[in-house]
Amino acid sequence: MSDFIAKPLSSGKKLGYSIGALGDSVGFNIFYFFFLFFLTDIAGIPPAVAGTVSLIAIGWDAVTDPIVGYISDNLKSKHGRRRPMMISAAIPYAICMFLLFNNVDMETGVKSAYFVAIAILFWSTYKVYVIPYFALGAEMTQDFDERTSLRVWASVAIQLSVMLASAAPPMIVEKSIQAGSDASGGWRNVSMIFAVVLLIAITVCWKMTKGAELPVDQSHVSKEERKNLFKTVFEIFGLKPSRPLAISIFCWSLATAMASSGPVFLMSNNLKFDAGTQSTFFVINTLIGIGWLPVISILAKKLGKKRAYIITMGIGGICMMLFGLVGIAGFATIIVWALLFQFGNSSFWTLYYSMMYDISEVDEFINGQRREGIVTALMAFCKKLGAAVGTWLSGMVLAWGAYDGTLAVQAESAHTAILYNCTLVPGAFGALAA
Repeated sequence: MSDFIAKPLSSGKKLGYSIGALGDSVGFNIFYFFFLFFLTDIAGIPPAVAGTVSLIAIGWDAVTDPIVGYISDNLKSKHGRRRPMMISAAIPYAICMFLLFNNVDMETGVKSAYFVAIAILFWSTYKVYVIPYFALGAEMTQDFDERTSLRVWASVAIQLSVMLASAAPPMIVEKSIQAGSDASGGWRNVSMIFAVVLLIAITVCWKMTKGAELPVDQSHVSKEERKNLFKTVFEIFGLKPSRPLAISIFCWSLATAMASSGPVFLMSNNLKFDAGTQSTFFVINTLIGIGWLPVISILAKKLGKKRAYIITMGIGGICMMLFGLVGIAGFATIIVWALLFQFGNSSFWTLYYSMMYDISEVDEFINGQRREGIVTALMAFCKKLGAAVGTWLSGMVLAWGAYDGTLAVQAESAHTAILYNCTLVPGAFGALAA
């Protein structure tokens, strides 16, 4: 096995893997940036109910992640354990992406149930692709520094995905309205375009990473070595590095979910930005995230992954809290907010994966098995559980402020809630994550 995994990864393999990050990040980010807004302002669902819809769907996704990870670790296929699952999810995932932002003419209660079902299907197909995709990254190399390099490549793709998923929808909706459609039709166009993007990205990744997965005879877990799922979970969380990383992932994912969904409410209501200005912010926000990547890579090498992770995320979380006290008054201020938040956020999305892959090595050293799938799934469980709670909490904060998506002008209490939704509350959890 060492001869296979000791070879340096080619730029082509790294590029192929990074393209696969679009399959993860595009769907993930468009959901967290806009789904809550879509439910409240387009579908007309009250914010507390909209937050609960997201909580149920993402909670389902989190709870079933370990099951998919376990299946991936024990899959018997001559093509490997990871890539067959990845390609099988491509078409169902794209279809669910198309359905996710399609408004339907139903009574509010029925409509809420409908979107719960669609969102559950969306996250279910998402996980069948993403869990094996993440695990594939651990199999492609066992080199400590090469893993960080692979994640930097993927992080660039993630940031580009964030730009696409955040900046494009407002412009697509505006252009659709200018062409004679309504807002619901505009979001239907958004869902169709992004469904195609997901399908292409997954297919290209599957093609370009051929041969990068561990050979079947080197990755196979024998029947005698297999344990039931619950025993496996306890063994992974029994590893000393697993628990603090898992708690940190939960807290930062909660913070990110709130800080991702918050700006669209802030710019639409408090700052009164038009679609073009909102898209410009999202583009700059993404470029800031990309700009931090080489800095984070240097810090990780000089200080070590853990110390760099703590420092950058600590700064990001504390600064978000400060903005809750001083406020965000205009475009320049929200750019400074993005600069400081992205310092921690870019570090999280780069270093947590690399440290997660290192836990797979600890597991193999102590327990004698390669279980990248279940390690990945358990950390994904913590990430999605945090994101689920964060999205629900966003709905609760907006409801506390009496936000009503059907009103053109919001109450002052709603403006305060919108500000806290992307500053004070997520900042506190971000600092706790560090």
